[in-house]
Amino acid sequence: MRVLLIDTDSMIPNLALMKISAYHKAKGDQVGFNVSDPQIVYASVIFKRDKHLIDGLRFFYPNAEIIIGGPGYDLKVKLPDEIERIRPDYSLYSMDYSMGYTSRGCPNKCYFCVIPKSEGDYQRWQHPEEWHNPDFKKARLLDPNWYTDSEWFHETSQWFIDNNIKLDVSQGFDIRQVTPEIAEQLNKINFWTPMHFAWDNEKDQKKVLDGIQILKDAGLTSVLRHSTFFYVYCDNPRQHESALRRCRILKENGAGSFVMYNIDLPKTQEIINLQRWANKPWLYWSMDYAEYDRGWRAKA
Repeated sequence: MRVLLIDTDSMIPNLALMKISAYHKAKGDQVGFNVSDPQIVYASVIFKRDKHLIDGLRFFYPNAEIIIGGPGYDLKVKLPDEIERIRPDYSLYSMDYSMGYTSRGCPNKCYFCVIPKSEGDYQRWQHPEEWHNPDFKKARLLDPNWYTDSEWFHETSQWFIDNNIKLDVSQGFDIRQVTPEIAEQLNKINFWTPMHFAWDNEKDQKKVLDGIQILKDAGLTSVLRHSTFFYVYCDNPRQHESALRRCRILKENGAGSFVMYNIDLPKTQEIINLQRWANKPWLYWSMDYAEYDRGWRAKA
């Protein structure tokens, strides 16, 4: 069987395609991104903006079975369980780190997030030893909300610690759920990328600042500025001032910011400037936004 894989986004390796590859290779099939005259074509669409990239598949491969999935295409399309639970084929992307979930779903149900629609509420998923390649010393965790279940968080995080595995967590931690026990455990993990949290709503200011203080009390004071940042979500141009206030408050409390903007809306110049300032640490820490904005407007 000849199996062609199509990845419409190259930002990070596609976990679903790696699992599909592992499944078909175990059956002796020919699998990859450059397979000629395929009998099956799997395409993954992560973002809605890339949906048009698969419009011509049935024209180019009229004799192949076409299977398309991903949150940018159809939230209802799921991998069969025998593929979902398989150890991924890391050779597909020539990776040196493992990738997977220990939990799926999220209880927060934020209106702008696709996770509640695609994965539902929080549930335990897989122990990391089920998807980790023992030859690797690094792993990337994809959990939407890792420490919602504190017992499972401690069990799985301790496994990474005990096995001396460096960790990257791709999703932002929920600062509102941080407890002294969770902060102490986070401080033990060897992260190979900065920890990142999220501050989506300005009304959560007290919870955010309380969480930052808990991190500092757990011993993260000396690394907070350089190893921790917050995603600051901005849903539309009208939220520019709110996002700016959140960035300034985070800076005052020793935390970095990274402004995230609604991918489905065009950016105003104010949003562009805010991102240019907040998302570049050397600008963010060296000057206030007003100084940066004045300088940009003077050159314009």
